[in-house]
Amino acid sequence: MRPPPDPPELPEAARPRWPAWYAPVALVAAFGAVSVLVAPFLPVLLISGLSDTAAAVALLILLLVQDSVLVGTALLFALGGRRLLRPWHFGIRATRLWPTVGWAALAIALMLGFELAWIALLGVDEGNVDDLEHTGAVAETAVALAVIVVAPVTEEFFFRAFFYRALRTRLAVWSGALIDGLIFGALHFDGVDSLPVLPVIAVFGVGQCLVYERTGSLFAVIAIHACFNTFATVGVAPVPALVVGALVVLGCLLLPRLAGRRPSPVAA
Repeated sequence: MRPPPDPPELPEAARPRWPAWYAPVALVAAFGAVSVLVAPFLPVLLISGLSDTAAAVALLILLLVQDSVLVGTALLFALGGRRLLRPWHFGIRATRLWPTVGWAALAIALMLGFELAWIALLGVDEGNVDDLEHTGAVAETAVALAVIVVAPVTEEFFFRAFFYRALRTRLAVWSGALIDGLIFGALHFDGVDSLPVLPVIAVFGVGQCLVYERTGSLFAVIAIHACFNTFATVGVAPVPALVVGALVVLGCLLLPRLAGRRPSPVAA
């Protein structure tokens, strides 16, 4: 008897239907891998008493390792045995410029307004970026690259383009967005002092899901994330933060042209 034929591949324009369980399992797998890779180096970093510059560079390297694992895990699960995987499945595509800019600007205004109101209401600090304060151009540039480039690109790829998309296979928009936002906020826990800020981060995660749902663009949510992290970093490293933030936003405006017009990764 002849072996059965390979299962048919999805047509070029079909949205991949990643099972909803991919989201939590991929998250656990990614952070398990990160723990294995990073844990051996943490005692060395804590005991060695690194200089400000070395500590900032170490932060950038550790963040690159962590977020590379997140992106790699998302790609492995998204591939899921299929041979058809396209950049636009993750929102890497061109969209209509001004509607996308309009939705991004509206989201920034609403989420920033909530953040400022929450901070004023509770009298809490805006975040933990001030803990990264260093002196010297190299340290400031390393912090800016870590917070404004690496974190927005990789976190939006995993949590919006993959995690939220997988949840949307089974859940409605608001259900998927709320779960994504709550988990995204919880993962930013950095001690008791960070608890008052976690609702702000959770609301930010929900808002990012809604923008991704409306625009179908990974570049839109990366630009928003980079803007927020630029605001948070400008007091620590003003010149690198503004320069790096402007370059990331500019890249989010220009790179979609190279990706070309493709179908939206989310349903109409």
